[in-house]
Amino acid sequence: MRRACPYCQSSHQVGLDEYSLSPWRIVRCGECSFVYLANPVDYADLVEDQAWETNVLKEIERRKTDRPFSYRLSQLTRRRLKILGRPKSHRFSGVFKSGRILDVGCGKGENLPPPLVPFGVEISKNLSQIADKAMRARGGLCIHGNAVDGVKSFDSQFFDGVLLRSFLEHETKPLPLLIGLNRILKTDGIVYIRVPNFSSLNRRVMGRKWCGFRYPDHVNYFSMKSLSRMADKAGFRMRLVNRATVVVDDNIKAILEKT
Repeated sequence: MRRACPYCQSSHQVGLDEYSLSPWRIVRCGECSFVYLANPVDYADLVEDQAWETNVLKEIERRKTDRPFSYRLSQLTRRRLKILGRPKSHRFSGVFKSGRILDVGCGKGENLPPPLVPFGVEISKNLSQIADKAMRARGGLCIHGNAVDGVKSFDSQFFDGVLLRSFLEHETKPLPLLIGLNRILKTDGIVYIRVPNFSSLNRRVMGRKWCGFRYPDHVNYFSMKSLSRMADKAGFRMRLVNRATVVVDDNIKAILEKT
């Protein structure tokens, strides 16, 4: 698959060879400067052959080889947080208070705690089946399919909130997705979004070994500026959650509200 710029649709590309890993080509748009993967895999391949649960194992092995020390440190941190922290489903209990919440790229459907009513869209056939069973038990459901088409299945202003945690960097059509989310979100609803921070200090230091690079899973590389511009184009205003630390944070965490 070859694609134009996800933001402005320009085909003018400037190759970023220092961040690419053959055969995957990371480029910068020559018109708007958006950074993205020029040759992502097709939606059809993501259902099974290139499903996340398959690619993640390959990515773990690559990171072990490329940066063994930071990988071990990351694993130790995750284990410590798992022992001391709250369950995974409680991460967003302070973000969404109540109502119907859509988890885009929901995996097994474990992110949203009661009393939230969980809905999901998941392209992996295996994971979507697991999520659908869990969500239907709580009054929701999970749609199997790509995010852009899956969102079209819901009525306008159906959701109180949308969770886009570690997803928009995977979506080959991020702007159409955000426009679709604006349609199904209530007037006072919010979108919680987290994406790797291409403008982070760590990316400049680590280069191609930066943790935000994943081949070919990550197809968009957002800076604070490019994420804000895309949100605005989709009818949202963006409010940073981690404003105080975003320069040194490997992730951008933000709330999107309808304008």
